[in-house]
Amino acid sequence: MRPSLSGIAATLLIAPFLATSIPCHAADDGPKTPLAQQMAGMAKDFRPLRKIVGDPAQKDAALKLVKDMENHATKAKDFEPAKTKDIPAADRDQFVADFRKQIDGLLVDFQKLETVVNDGKTADALALLDKLGADKREGHKKFNAEDEHH
Repeated sequence: MRPSLSGIAATLLIAPFLATSIPCHAADDGPKTPLAQQMAGMAKDFRPLRKIVGDPAQKDAALKLVKDMENHATKAKDFEPAKTKDIPAADRDQFVADFRKQIDGLLVDFQKLETVVNDGKTADALALLDKLGADKREGHKKFNAEDEHH
């Protein structure tokens, strides 16, 4: 039995509506912890910043993104990583202190980034963005629990 042309057309017209009307539950509905929400906010700002940081016409937008990331980092400092609960009690205070020290370093780097973006020093801004990316990877290795974003 061959499908009719009208049957194929109807299927093609209806399929997109069916796909959008069926509720899906993603395995990850977004970050759950307040810390993870702040980190996600920084990551959300980081991506477009990298794209516009070299464009003098986008300077104000770039500075706004840097300020937003700085605000997220400031808020993040008030929380403890979810991994803290897995650290032996004797080491927890040092673990949290190390986390906050890393956030302090991040805030210093955001202030430097703001200065170089404001001064139009694209190469310096890109170098700082590379450093921030490397620091992010290192920080996640040390402080991020497996379930931090789940």
